[in-house]
Amino acid sequence: MLEICPSFQSGDINKNRYTIVEQIGKGSYSAIFEGINKNQTASQHVAIKFEQITLESPTLLNEILVLQELAGNIHFAQFYEQGTHKKYKFVAMELLGPSLNDLVNRKKPNFVIGSTVETSNMIYLIDFGLCKKLYLNDGIIINPSMKGSFHGTIKYASINAHLGKELGRNDDLMSLIYILVELYTGTLPWGNVNDPDEVLRLKELYQGGSLLVKMPSEFKHIKQLN
Repeated sequence: MLEICPSFQSGDINKNRYTIVEQIGKGSYSAIFEGINKNQTASQHVAIKFEQITLESPTLLNEILVLQELAGNIHFAQFYEQGTHKKYKFVAMELLGPSLNDLVNRKKPNFVIGSTVETSNMIYLIDFGLCKKLYLNDGIIINPSMKGSFHGTIKYASINAHLGKELGRNDDLMSLIYILVELYTGTLPWGNVNDPDEVLRLKELYQGGSLLVKMPSEFKHIKQLN
């Protein structure tokens, strides 16, 4: 895990361009720092995400490709630059505000709000290291030929992820439902469970709609989806 250390401290200069301010987050594969672009006429604060070059299963390159593909779209951080610094690969991007989970004291910061007056009421989606492209044939998604492997956080992973199946858009929606339920109710039935098999059992138990009992009425049609 990447940490602030003697060789990587606040005040360090990255690529003769960015001054490191402080660490603002970390994940399973990376660490995120606030930095200042010292080559700008006016100080520009940015977010810099670092990942060890020697990581066995790197994800940052995938995230960089997604950010470049999303350039110009709203609700996604603006991509600035990529490169290497010491033993790490990095990407510099738009610095956003607190995550929704920070605002309600949760722990899954994949949704954040804007950092300016103009964007403070906008929600941004971040962290694309595990994203993949879906390929189409005449408008139909091509089913992968290989079995998938587990990716993501056990707490929010879909049942298909637990079963080692290849994931698709329906799995993204299932993970989103788990996050929304936790944001609204404050917890998930498996929120304090660490055993993956028990988490899977509880997800299957609540799959029939009981998970949404305390949710607003707008969620009732989700029970009817296949």
